Amino acid sequence: MKPLILPALSDAVPWRATPHAGVRWKKLFFDAVTGESTVLLSFAPGATYGAHRHPAGEQYFVLEGSLEDGGATYGKGSYVRHAPGSAHTPSSRDGCVLLVLLRQPIEGVGPQA
Repeated sequence: MKPLILPALSDAVPWRATPHAGVRWKKLFFDAVTGESTVLLSFAPGATYGAHRHPAGEQYFVLEGSLEDGGATYGKGSYVRHAPGSAHTPSSRDGCVLLVLLRQPIEGVGPQA
């Protein structure tokens, strides 16, 4: 199987709104059968992504800025892996852009779910 190579893909794909004020995303890859996806996620300064769970875990890499997650702050160049079943409510004081890899879609938790 040949690799999928799309030069400047992130520039060609539009940012989309999320239900969370100040958080936008770009879909780089999605498999409709498995739910696996790769996205860019952008947090405006002060934005929070609502509480959610990762049934199959999550991996992200901070490309710009910093993200507050689980009591820690992750700056540019940080790699974070959340185990399957983990839940969190990430936010960004100063704004950030993340590359996010998911093996399955997220599940909302709490009142907004």
